[in-house]
Amino acid sequence: MPRLAQAGKWYVDQVARLLRASGWEIISHPQSPGYADLLIRLGSLQYVVEVKRAAESRRDRMVPLLAEAILQAQAYARKIPGAQPLAIIASPQLAESVVNQGLAFQQEYAPDVGIGFLDERGFRVFRGEGLEPLNSLPEEIEQKNSNLEDHKRYPLFSDLGQWMLKVLLAQQINPRFLNAPRLKVHNASELALAADVSQVSASRLVRQLDAEGFLNQYRDRLELVRVPELLEEWQAAARRAYKDIPCRWIIPGHGKKEFEGALRAYRAGLLSQAPPEISSHRDPRVCLGLFAAAEALGLGFVHGVQPVLYVERIIPHLIEQLGISKERSEHADLYLRIPEYKESVFRAAMDINGVPASDAVQVWLDVSKHPSRGKEQADHLREQVFGPLLKH
Repeated sequence: MPRLAQAGKWYVDQVARLLRASGWEIISHPQSPGYADLLIRLGSLQYVVEVKRAAESRRDRMVPLLAEAILQAQAYARKIPGAQPLAIIASPQLAESVVNQGLAFQQEYAPDVGIGFLDERGFRVFRGEGLEPLNSLPEEIEQKNSNLEDHKRYPLFSDLGQWMLKVLLAQQINPRFLNAPRLKVHNASELALAADVSQVSASRLVRQLDAEGFLNQYRDRLELVRVPELLEEWQAAARRAYKDIPCRWIIPGHGKKEFEGALRAYRAGLLSQAPPEISSHRDPRVCLGLFAAAEALGLGFVHGVQPVLYVERIIPHLIEQLGISKERSEHADLYLRIPEYKESVFRAAMDINGVPASDAVQVWLDVSKHPSRGKEQADHLREQVFGPLLKH
């Protein structure tokens, strides 16, 4: 069997664990057909299983995966006398409506193929001979989840959650791309100290990473695994609708050189102020974002796009010092954007010759859906920044 991606293998392991607990005999590496994920038996029943992972609970993503899994399971099953095909879709979270669409697709195009849907909450829907006992109804999942204590759940991609993920990734990312402590973190307490967050926040993140299979539990330090899948889910979670505020230079002809000079002067004044915990009147943090940040980091791939400046909040002093105006105009020289995840953006920001710029991880998250060749820039960043991580 070819080497499975870590994400896919993890879900195959979860499916095998579920089936084994339900009385099925598991053959993890069948001799034939050779490429199936699992061969399972229960009495006279025998299924060849193909598992596909859906990152998002969307019909346009799930149905093509289901069709591929059905075709592969059918092809594999033909090589084993008496075996039936079973196609399974696994996901972090599945919507019941999307599952129903998958069931309708199977009923119309492949009624003789067993299918299954499961997610990490425990929601399971199976159709096929001998498979119905595996089902877990939505109301059962809702009741189970309602009994969980709130402190046992932590959103991986909250503001501080994203910052702590950057701290965990920092050891394996070039320092010129990410401003974060580079320490071997052995436990949640050390993560809290390294990231300068509360012990509670760090403990909850570590627990959630472990629960979702993103931590290697057998190393002497906190090590992220299934990184490609984690990045994919992070990117999906970070997609938000932003309201960019168009601005013009007050002085016509003001350009990149003058803008960077103003940013250096503003940042120098910012560093001379008292820290936020001492002064509640601290001027807002700022940093270049998106393509302008990529260029500052030496990772620019798309040029000619108007710069975006992340600002913690907008105050008259900031507007004045930057030499810009928010008056309406048909043409914008730059855009101001207030980020939703402020700590993750500003704590990890880089200092590029005195000019603050978003870190490369943040740029990758932000440009992926930008209409001006954002995917090309994101693909370039993925290769340059995450390359070593994705090869493991």
